[in-house]
Amino acid sequence: MLRQWVRSKMPSQEALRGNKALRLFGDRLLDPDYWFCNRHSAAVAVAAGLFAAWLPLPMHTLVAIALAVLMRGYLPLAVAMVWVNNPLTIAPMFYFAYQLGRQLLGQPEVEFNTHFSLEHEALAVAVPLFTGSLILALASALLGWLLTRLGWRWKVQLAWHRRYKRER
Repeated sequence: MLRQWVRSKMPSQEALRGNKALRLFGDRLLDPDYWFCNRHSAAVAVAAGLFAAWLPLPMHTLVAIALAVLMRGYLPLAVAMVWVNNPLTIAPMFYFAYQLGRQLLGQPEVEFNTHFSLEHEALAVAVPLFTGSLILALASALLGWLLTRLGWRWKVQLAWHRRYKRER
């Protein structure tokens, strides 16, 4: 039932061809492998989406699509995982990333005041933010990939176990 609902929400190939932002990927997006979900493609998609969600850059979705295309992931899931980073979670995520990067780099917390320009303060925040974001992106991508693989395996083993019990 969920699979049918997801398929009904999928864009058509004509819609993908007509999207100006996706022309960057050419006809690669039309490859059926990117639209078929299996253990590998789901795990890669989760990792790509979570990695892109942590990056303090615009256009997270395009980053997730590019990573999923490079690693042969399931595109709809990669795009969905990007939305872990949404208007409600973006501020806490990036604040946590900044604090992590600041502590790892041993930098003091930036105090915003009128003595320095906004550009100076933005540069002082950028390095710890990018450092923390990259570490959290890699960690969450690895953890997401691992949990997806383990969850898929658990689901298959549970199905085998149920089938075995029915046959007895």
